Amino acid sequence: VLVYGFSWVVILVMLLVMETVSVGRRRFSAEFQLVFRLIKGLIFITFISIIIILTAIAHMTVLDIFVCILAFMPTGWGLLLIAQAIKPVVEMVGLWGSVKALARGYEILMGLLLFTPIAFLAWFPFVSEFQTRMLFNQAFSRGLQISRILGGHKKDRATR
Repeated sequence: VLVYGFSWVVILVMLLVMETVSVGRRRFSAEFQLVFRLIKGLIFITFISIIIILTAIAHMTVLDIFVCILAFMPTGWGLLLIAQAIKPVVEMVGLWGSVKALARGYEILMGLLLFTPIAFLAWFPFVSEFQTRMLFNQAFSRGLQISRILGGHKKDRATR
């Protein structure tokens, strides 16, 4: 329960940071570009220092941090779904843009998690060789009837 509650706090802090950057972009980007870049730099340094502190004090490895990120993802997805369900309230508070940006980030991250192994395997030539052997294996292709697929419907043409 503690990890689940902590994951809610982490996701809400991420949403708050995203809203801060969004407000800073609207207010400071044209006139005070240096201030806006300093704010973004401080956010980045804070993020890196939190990771270093977790690694040094809590003796977390990179794998542990990756597992924590994977554990927080369902919580964030649940919060996104809750925010979508209460969209009028979220719009009234003014957080709808940040919710959309967070959802876009989730889609990008999930796409990376799903397609990175596929892209990694596509680099190796043995995968295509394995696919070819599977496809043209007699035991596998018995049910496929490749010759009928490649030849078209010659039977139907002859009867016409």
